[in-house]
Amino acid sequence: MLLCNCDTCGRLFLTKWVARCTSCSQLVLNESNKVKDFVRTHPRATIIEIYHQTGVSLQTIKELMRA
Repeated sequence: MLLCNCDTCGRLFLTKWVARCTSCSQLVLNESNKVKDFVRTHPRATIIEIYHQTGVSLQTIKELMRA
């Protein structure tokens, strides 16, 4: 196990392979579910439309698109 800083909030936490603490990971999971649900119902939506309708940050949306 390694002691690392969370990439999102900067808190220290123990990890083996993740870059975010538990609370930030849960937040990203909730945001990704919002984006997925919106895109399923609006498959031709632009990134800006997704951003305005879900409230998820543009950076998070771009990360989800890369994955």
